[in-house]
Amino acid sequence: MTTVPEDAACAAETDLGDRPPVRATDLWAGASATGGRATEVRARPGVPCREVPAPVPDCSLPVFGWSSSTNEELLGWTGADRVVSGLAGARVAAASDPGQGSLVVDYVQLRFRRGDPRLAGTRTHLEDAMRRCGGGRPGALGGVRGFVATQDSLTGADSVRTVLVSDADHLVWLALDGGPWSSTSTERAVRRTLEQLGAY
Repeated sequence: MTTVPEDAACAAETDLGDRPPVRATDLWAGASATGGRATEVRARPGVPCREVPAPVPDCSLPVFGWSSSTNEELLGWTGADRVVSGLAGARVAAASDPGQGSLVVDYVQLRFRRGDPRLAGTRTHLEDAMRRCGGGRPGALGGVRGFVATQDSLTGADSVRTVLVSDADHLVWLALDGGPWSSTSTERAVRRTLEQLGAY
C-alpha cells in the first residue's frame, strides 16, 4: 500500500493494491480475473480542498459522469470527504455463470458527511450529465433502483449500462461493460458491488 500526499495537502491518495473493496472473485465464483484496481482519496481534516466548478459534461468521454475529473478534483467540486474508484474484471465461461466472455464492473463511490447538502447537488449534476449524454432516466439495473443510462463501450459491441444510486451519505456509480451479460450475472454484480462498497 502506497500513500501519496497531494501538493495542496488537502487530500491523501492510497493505492489499495491487493486489497480492493471489490474483487472479481466476489462477483464471479471460479472465474479467471483479468483486471482489478482501486484507489481511495480522502480529504485531510481541517484542510479543505479548493472548490472548483463542476465540469461541463463531455459526451465524448466514456467515463464516470462524462467528466475527466481525477479523484482529487472530485473532492473539490463535489465536497465529498472520500472517493473510492476501481474496477473488477474477469473472463467468465458459460459453464460457471450464465454470462459469458470478459465482464467488467467499474465503480466510483463518493462519501459525504451525513446531511451535507452538496450530496444532492452532486447527484443533480451527475443525473443531468447522464440524461444529456446517455439517455439517463429513473430505472433499475440488476433489480436496484436508481438513475440509469448507457455509454459506448471501449471493449465490447454492447453498450455499457450504468446506474447511479444514493443514500443519506454517499453516491455510488456503477458501469457494466463487456459481456454478453445475463440477468443473473447483472443482478449479482450490481448487488455484490454495492454490498462490498457499503461495508468498506
